This record gives sequence, C-alpha cells and structure tokens, in this order.
Amino acid sequence: MTSASVPAARPEPHREAQPGQPGDVQPALDHLFEEWREQEQHVDLSDLRWTDILVFATFWVLFGVVFLQFYTRYILNDSLGWTEEIARYLLVAVVFIGSITAMRKGTHIAVEALLVYLPKEGKHWILVAVDGLVALFCYGMAWYGYVLGERANQYMVSIDIPKSYMYWMVALAILGMAVHATIRFVRRLRRREADQAHTLVLD
Repeated sequence: MTSASVPAARPEPHREAQPGQPGDVQPALDHLFEEWREQEQHVDLSDLRWTDILVFATFWVLFGVVFLQFYTRYILNDSLGWTEEIARYLLVAVVFIGSITAMRKGTHIAVEALLVYLPKEGKHWILVAVDGLVALFCYGMAWYGYVLGERANQYMVSIDIPKSYMYWMVALAILGMAVHATIRFVRRLRRREADQAHTLVLD
C-alpha cells in the first residue's frame, strides 16, 4: 500500500499591513522615531526665553549637587548631609520652572480621545473652555502656594533656610504658567491659535 504524497505547503506571499490592522503599528512607530531624529538634528534655539535659561542653569546646579553627593559619599566616605535635601528641592524647581516652558509651547500632556470625534467648531469651543479652566486653576494654585509660604514657619533640616522660599518659588512658577495659559486662552478665543490640545515637540 503506497502512501499518497502530500504537496509541500507554499509560503504565504508577503502582504503589506493596511492602516487599522495590527501590523501597521511598527511602521507608524518607525515614522514617529524618524520625525524625532529630524527634530533632534534641527534644534531651533531662536525660541529661547529667560525661563528656559533659568531652568537650564538650575538643572546644572542640580547635577553638580548630585555629583558632589556621590563623590563625598562613595569616594571620600564622608557624605555632605545637605546635598540630599538641596538636590530634592532643586528637582522640584526644575519641574515647575520647566512647566512654564511647556505651557508656553503647549507641550503638556493632553487627553484627545474625545476631541478627534468632535466637529471643528465644537472642538474649538471645548479647547477654549479647557484653556480658560487651566488658567483659572493655575491662578488659584499660585495664590494657594503664596498663602502656604506665608504660613510656613519651618526651616530646612540641613540648612538654615526657610521652607517658605520653596512655596513662593512654586507659586511664582505656577503664576508664570497661568500667564501663558491666559495668553493661549485669548489667542484661541480670537482664533489665532491652532485648535490642537498639544503639539508633539522634542525639546
């Protein structure tokens, strides 16, 4: 009894993934990374403001303090106690001062799941309302930070500096965010701002 020969299976031809199919994720990511590389190669320094220089300087001071902490702890085996606390406060300063730049450029993280399904006019007025609420929230938080600074009577643990300075620094940074949020609100209300919740920018 002879067994019938089974024909060899032919390899499936390669098919390009269509948009919306699971296979189109990798090409989309490749395209996104290519855009990022192009942005990194063409860094525009003409848009720098004094707050950008301030956050840049604060970051390098933070780097120096952290390096000093590492050097004294692991090389000299005699750690400077104040470096850990000061580094923590400098990190807070970098975050909030940098948030002013993010607000000015409109690069804060935004949820756009519903906006993409709205008509153009509806999307515009939703973003106007969002910008207004963001500005009001920032003004409220700036005032609250100022009040906390007025009421704070503690000093830093390692250095004899009032903690109220940190509250006032945060309040001032949030006030800067509020100013840029107000400018964005007015520009969008006058239709001088693109109706996008955020813009993907690599700084």
